Formats: sequence, C-alpha cells, structure tokens
Amino acid sequence: MKDLKEEEQKWLAKAVVSIILADGIVEKDQVTFIKKLSSVFLEEESKETLLEISGLLRERELPRIDEIKVDNIERLIYMLDVLSAAVFANGKKLTEETAKYFESGQKMGINVGTLSYRISLEAEKFRVKRKLVEIRENIRSDHLFSLAPQG
Repeated sequence: MKDLKEEEQKWLAKAVVSIILADGIVEKDQVTFIKKLSSVFLEEESKETLLEISGLLRERELPRIDEIKVDNIERLIYMLDVLSAAVFANGKKLTEETAKYFESGQKMGINVGTLSYRISLEAEKFRVKRKLVEIRENIRSDHLFSLAPQG
C-alpha cells in the first residue's frame, strides 16, 4: 500500500467500500477487512479520507468509482489483489460484490477475461483455505477422540 500513489490509495479504498456495500449489508468479517486495509492507511492517509470511508460505511452509501490509470504493473497487480480479496471478505462470493469487482477492475482498464481469471484464482485460494480449516478440525477432533479413555 505504501508504494501506491495517494490517488491510487483513495481510489482503492473507495472501490473496496463499493464492493463491500454492494449487497447493502456490512458483515463483521468485512469490517475487519476494512480495518486491516485502513491500518495500512493510518501512517500515510489523511484523516479526511479515513473519515470519508467510515462515513460511507456507516451510511451504506456506494461511492462513485472513477476511471484510473495505473502506470506501474506491480501497483496494478496489488490493487487487483486487494479488490479480489474484498469480494471474499465476508466468507462468500455474492453476485453484487462480484459485479462491483468487475466494474472497478474495468475502471482500471483491465479486460473482463483477466478479471475473470483473477477472481477464479481468489475463489480457489478461498476454497483451499476453507478446506484446510476443515481438515485441521477433523484432525483435532480425531486426535482428541484417540486421547479419550477407552473402556
């Protein structure tokens, strides 16, 4: 985040808020995601921008997402990673959030095919993470069962 230009930081924050507010509901996991993103802003971002973001969330007001030109590929990829992660911030991929992701990505000049590929990678990453949690829980319960007194 620190490598992003101020304009890119503000744009990214608004785009994330737009994705999170797309379904009209702000869930606990989404608030946590925004707080993590904001903690990166705290060192560099103006208090006015942080207040604007919190106001948008509180009022459930979708921010307007303008077109942006990102001239550095690393910054562009980073921004795309944050946008795709925002879609899954509440633990599920909703149609409204996905549509806002595509809208935001297109405002960055990224084509639909690339956006589709990136969101599918994020979906797979999310699926694997959920499966690992399941496996760990099964191992833990099997281990506890094996430690229980027999008889």
